[in-house]
Amino acid sequence: MNENAPLPAAQGAAETDGRSRLSVQVVHRSLRVLETLSAAIGPLSLSAVSQAVGLHRSTTLRILRTLADDGYTVFDPDKRTWVIGPAILRLQAGARAHGDLRHVALPIMQALCERVGETVQLATMLNHQVCYLEKVEPPEQQVKVLTEIGSRRPLYCTALGKALMSGLEPAELEPLVAAMELVPHTERTVTDRRALLDQVAEARRRGYALDLREYNRAVQCSAAPVRDATGSVVGALSISTIGLEADSAAFRAIIDRNVEAAQALSRALGWQPPAAGAADGA
Repeated sequence: MNENAPLPAAQGAAETDGRSRLSVQVVHRSLRVLETLSAAIGPLSLSAVSQAVGLHRSTTLRILRTLADDGYTVFDPDKRTWVIGPAILRLQAGARAHGDLRHVALPIMQALCERVGETVQLATMLNHQVCYLEKVEPPEQQVKVLTEIGSRRPLYCTALGKALMSGLEPAELEPLVAAMELVPHTERTVTDRRALLDQVAEARRRGYALDLREYNRAVQCSAAPVRDATGSVVGALSISTIGLEADSAAFRAIIDRNVEAAQALSRALGWQPPAAGAADGA
């Protein structure tokens, strides 16, 4: 029998599907182990964890050791017990940061939406994509902007994405852009990496970014970065418009209100704007 011969299509598909189900099962089991340790009042023995999650001791031990490799569990060799590891704090901190950002942002977004009569959105960067955290729409708006909380969009052709990238250092930004596949969504989508870097640099200089119908032919957006107490860009706030021209006084007013609101949100997060006339690096 030729071991290198391809599997029949049906058998190959069945084995692939089986591996997928097994992978999902491992994830569910790992989460059950973490939840058990997290809910425990104190350290737990292997037997206690195994009994709580309903798995064999050997299976439970493999999961605990795998999680320990990345710092999600810790084993005490003297007491032969397991506890939640420090790596879980990174997940908690990330969730808390996004939750706090949404909580602080919402009243500012509601006021901005009422003031400009357009859709206002809050996003952060997640896995090199725009991830929407919050959205406020005017109730009377007939044509809706088709985004949902938790959905993703590209960085390179959205105002939110460019505003988020404006907070990156060149050493981080340039490899990120170099790895992007600049797929055109409209005839206005930037597909040249040097042009994209120039747009991000311009966004950094003036304090806001634009999407001039680059992702959707009907939607034109502005976005401004949101900073935390350290000055790091932790999100971006945008206003999406339909039917406004880029050179109109109305769109210019939208940009000004956008920047004001993003700065107000940044101040609420502890950011202090640099003193007027302060030199870079001073």
